[in-house]
Amino acid sequence: MKIDIYNTDKKYDIIYTDPAWKQTKGNKRKCRPNQGKELDYQTCTLEEIKEIHKTATTLCAEKHNVFMWTIDKYLHTTEQMMKELGYELHARLIWDKENGVAPAFTVRFSHEYLLWFYKKGNILMPDENTRGVYTTVLREQSTKHSKKPLCAYEMIENMFPNASKLEMFARNTRENWDCWGNEV
Repeated sequence: MKIDIYNTDKKYDIIYTDPAWKQTKGNKRKCRPNQGKELDYQTCTLEEIKEIHKTATTLCAEKHNVFMWTIDKYLHTTEQMMKELGYELHARLIWDKENGVAPAFTVRFSHEYLLWFYKKGNILMPDENTRGVYTTVLREQSTKHSKKPLCAYEMIENMFPNASKLEMFARNTRENWDCWGNEV
């Protein structure tokens, strides 16, 4: 269900977020000479992302977790921003996309990070049957720019089956999740 994070009293156990980091596409290529540098969606400044998440974290139950997507360029910035919002880093999960882009035609960037944050003393623990089942590497081929892997949703749903979940910067709806974003 689509919600307005600025006008709700709901409380969430899980925040799953894919911020619209300030980023551009690579340089023009012979195979795509008409491709512009801007992304196909509106991006946010770091300050805007921090303010949005400051609001979102007021919607959290006492025990909760935040799962946030980021890329190499923003890895340390993301961790610092969440620390400023009172969160600790529990784990860095890595999505192995099995493909990826090669900026400047050097190495192929074939991963993204899914960072798991919690507030000290208030981590929401996974279902007992899933503890130790998942690794820190998610493997699923990417299909479309910025579309996140299904295996990440499934992992969170399996680990936290009874948790109330909010997806931030969502592009689609998902059963048993609330969502917020421009593209929903």
